[in-house]
Amino acid sequence: MSAPQRISGSTQEDLDKGHAFFERYRHAWCRDAYSGREGVLMDVQGRQVHLRLRNGIEFACRLPDLVILRPPAPVLYRHVAYVGREDATKRPNGMLMEMWAVDDGTLAIVQPAGRRAWFALLADLVTVDCPLGPVADWADPPFPDETP
Repeated sequence: MSAPQRISGSTQEDLDKGHAFFERYRHAWCRDAYSGREGVLMDVQGRQVHLRLRNGIEFACRLPDLVILRPPAPVLYRHVAYVGREDATKRPNGMLMEMWAVDDGTLAIVQPAGRRAWFALLADLVTVDCPLGPVADWADPPFPDETP
């Protein structure tokens, strides 16, 4: 006798897009537009998103109900922009290549395409390829313009 097959509520395309979305937005601060609860993005399975509240409790919401409020912290090999107090024109957007622990936080080395690398504190950087706002309003949910 064979075991019953499990039926998934998501297509393979939904699962693939969900995985790519999770890789881009892992640990972003989000809100469930349906319930109004806010939390950190912890997992995406197809069109279902799992958020963690400040008290540690996790809950699920639908991807179309998700609102991205704050992008995730910059991570290695992602494109970042400088938003610190210095002149940002001297520090063009680039890829975060290295991070080093220092007394005042984390020192980051950024490599712009075809230019010299520069450094800044990680707290002065933001991820540039993570648009904010309601996912349902994007042209091709869960990505605003293109798939990564």
